[in-house]
Amino acid sequence: MQPAPESDVARLAAYLQRNRELHLYELGDLDDFFFPHTRWWGSGAAELEALCLVYEGSFGATLLAFAEPGAEAPMRSLLRAIEGRLPARFHAHLSNGLARSVSRRFELTSRTPALKLALRDTGGVAAADTTGVVAVDPKDLDGVEAFYRDAYPANWFDPRMLETGRYVGVRDGNRWLAIAGVHVYSREYRVAALGNIATARDARGRGLGAKVTAALCQTLLRDGVVVIGLNVMRDNEAALRCYRKLGFETIAEYEELEAQTSRSGAAPLS
Repeated sequence: MQPAPESDVARLAAYLQRNRELHLYELGDLDDFFFPHTRWWGSGAAELEALCLVYEGSFGATLLAFAEPGAEAPMRSLLRAIEGRLPARFHAHLSNGLARSVSRRFELTSRTPALKLALRDTGGVAAADTTGVVAVDPKDLDGVEAFYRDAYPANWFDPRMLETGRYVGVRDGNRWLAIAGVHVYSREYRVAALGNIATARDARGRGLGAKVTAALCQTLLRDGVVVIGLNVMRDNEAALRCYRKLGFETIAEYEELEAQTSRSGAAPLS
């Protein structure tokens, strides 16, 4: 018997708040701004034992499934149960060891080791010099997209995220030199996942990435956000040095993959 889609926000939140750092993205996706773009599946009766979601944005669908150490079995069973209900193509962010749970129906490529980081010491952020950092207005969209095309061509940028009002940058005239923003931001759940952090190629080595990241964190902390995190590739040593200096710590490892059905007739998302 396949699990039914989950839609009870309170039930979802109760599960995700057990480990807000691990489930930062999912918890933020409960916010009204994001929730209409999500589909959730869970297992368990009175309380959820496992939970995963598919987020559908302008860049396609992304499956998020994270299990705490020692609790992988229920998540594996859940993923196997919903394989036929996943889209034909999707990105996947999965706890280590979960990929084989969807490998019967899907071909998986681009296995990239990645880390989840959380801001646990705000001292570095508070002490950072953020002179010259300004807010990015949604009206700046053309310039922002041009910046990412050059500075971070592999970046997944959803233009809708500028509407959160939580994008900041440093500019030289009409040209952006560095930008930091959010993938997820929720005042209600007091969480934010940083993303789209980049520096222009000819402006690197000047500390601008740390400057805009710190400025954004300062703003989020003033908002009352209590869990700030981000994802980063494990081999991105320069970024890791920057984030750790600001007070971020590794809280989990996971894999980023691309999935495509290996057979025709993948069931539609429902």
